Amino acid sequence: MPRLRSLWLSLSELSHRINESETLHIASDYDGTLIPIAEHPDHVIMSERTRGVLHRLCGLLDVHMAILSGRRLDDLEREFQGGRLFLAGAGGLESRDEHGRRQVHLPADALLPDPLRHSLETWCQRFPGSWVEDKRLSYALHYRSVPAALQPAFGAGVRRRARPFREQAQLIHGKRVFEVMPAVPWEKSAALKLWLDGRDSGGTLLYFGDDTNDEPVHRMVRERGGIAVAVGRVVSAAEFGLPSPDEVVWFLEWLERQWIARDLAGEGLREHESAGA
Repeated sequence: MPRLRSLWLSLSELSHRINESETLHIASDYDGTLIPIAEHPDHVIMSERTRGVLHRLCGLLDVHMAILSGRRLDDLEREFQGGRLFLAGAGGLESRDEHGRRQVHLPADALLPDPLRHSLETWCQRFPGSWVEDKRLSYALHYRSVPAALQPAFGAGVRRRARPFREQAQLIHGKRVFEVMPAVPWEKSAALKLWLDGRDSGGTLLYFGDDTNDEPVHRMVRERGGIAVAVGRVVSAAEFGLPSPDEVVWFLEWLERQWIARDLAGEGLREHESAGA
């Protein structure tokens, strides 16, 4: 894959694109993108600075926002309560639109098999520091706290136990985590498409994501002519890169200022034309 371009060194190009846009569609992953990754998802809290810029962007005219996360939809709703956002949880398997309508994108006959869950839970018990995060429609095997020397053996065992269930389940290997997902053609990029369908095609689409399950989204965003930004990655299907969640927040603040300045410039032009008439 080509080397990622620095987002900061492309601000002039991005500014021109944004100024020519009628709307902004901003979508982002959550853990590792808007907030740092922690030993346990409950151990990190979204900063007031991050919360503030997301709230302000949601309030701007012609700006639409979506959060696509591996977390449960219930957790996202608690975190973003009151926000005018589209939310997709469990890697896109469940969603809630801006009006509060919830959907599950998984047939009843495609649920993960119980024997696989039992086998993986038993395997985790052999590796202190590993644990299973239940996401209702999927689950994740975290092993960040497993000693580094034992992590290859842990991963090999997970893959070995999942192999007999490959018709029903798929493994997505992320940052010290295995996401165990139903074997269905629905993930984050499908959730993003659901959000975008029927919306104004004259807007600029941006996506920020840091992990393996964000790669299909990066590809789809680029196919649609959008701006795909990989966070903390060296190799990615995205076009641009940022090194950390802090810099994602700084860029969102720049984007907020840019959009407000664009609107103010448009108002000034309309007033000038009105006075000339």
